[in-house]
Amino acid sequence: MVNKIIKLYLPTINVTSSKTVSEAEQISKLRASQSPIAISVQRCPTWSSLDPLQFRGYWDNSANGTLLNTGQTAYFTFESSARPRLSGGPLIGEYIFEQMHFHWSVDDFTGCEHVLDGHGYAAECHLVHYNTKYQSLEAAVAHPDGLAVVGFLLEVVDAPNPSFDEFVEGLEKIKKRDQTCEVSSESLAWMDREDLSNGNYVTYKGSLTTPPYTECVTWIIYEKPVHIGSEQLGLLRQLEGPDSIPIERNVRPTQRHPPGHSVIYVKQVKAKL
Repeated sequence: MVNKIIKLYLPTINVTSSKTVSEAEQISKLRASQSPIAISVQRCPTWSSLDPLQFRGYWDNSANGTLLNTGQTAYFTFESSARPRLSGGPLIGEYIFEQMHFHWSVDDFTGCEHVLDGHGYAAECHLVHYNTKYQSLEAAVAHPDGLAVVGFLLEVVDAPNPSFDEFVEGLEKIKKRDQTCEVSSESLAWMDREDLSNGNYVTYKGSLTTPPYTECVTWIIYEKPVHIGSEQLGLLRQLEGPDSIPIERNVRPTQRHPPGHSVIYVKQVKAKL
């Protein structure tokens, strides 16, 4: 993992003037780059006037989800008729939840893909969504505004996080490659925290971190990590890939972030009643 802090700047956006073009539209015009990246939060331009992010139908979904060991990661999805929706923040329009997956490593500091202010974490969770104006995830990948990926950094602590209990129960059932199990939407209860609508995050235009690395992603990475117990995280590391060998590392190294490819630090403001 490269923990290099890269100088970021914003030459193409006028932060003080948005009379005719919304800030979300301005973000949509940022040039894309490869992901993940190392980010110096202190050097990012700060915006506080974006609409709060809206998460609908995740942990409070009436449908059950499926948890799968792909041989590369733990993969979660809902059936197509019960997909959650994401909007607000830097996004123009609405995005449909496609799947959630995880990245990790053998230790508690190099398992995340994005690095904030030189600090690494044990794992990173990605919630992948596609733009509703496209027919499917496969179609959306061909467009710069096709995908929105929300990233949560997972920090290991001694005590287990009760909000992960149901998800962890699912992990225990999919140790072998291609094994699946049904879990309820409550397995996403760890997302249900005040930081989701009020917490700060960074956003930029980037790429998938797995092949074919297409530059079609609006990234949203929350600054405050989510706590997970060391034994809970250990179940991710016990998942088996090809030849029944535990998946020790599925992280893409940080990529060079070219000048002119900007990252925005967003302070979410509570919506007015």
